[in-house]
Amino acid sequence: MESNIFIETFNDLLAEKGLNRKQFAESSGIPYTTIIGWTKLNRLPDYSALIKIADFFQCSIDYLVGRQDEFGNAIYSSENLHSEMLFLKYFRNLSTENKELIIKLTRNLSKTS
Repeated sequence: MESNIFIETFNDLLAEKGLNRKQFAESSGIPYTTIIGWTKLNRLPDYSALIKIADFFQCSIDYLVGRQDEFGNAIYSSENLHSEMLFLKYFRNLSTENKELIIKLTRNLSKTS
């Protein structure tokens, strides 16, 4: 598991819930210093912490570690994973109009490939 994939996913989940690291620590029972170790020192959570995080955010461990997308689809290529996750992250922040433009663009680009 790559730490940067976990950290990006973890930070995105915190943002979606409107939580900071301290609030998550208090709510999840995971020590704040442990969370800082993941996010600041590029350490990876152990098995029991992954279970707590997945339970808290109601997602799979595979999603947390980049082996599955948020819809439960397996991700087979780790080479494309980072760019796909970034694409989704930026796409979610677009206006509805811009999302529609991106969808049209990708549909057209797919036809020409």
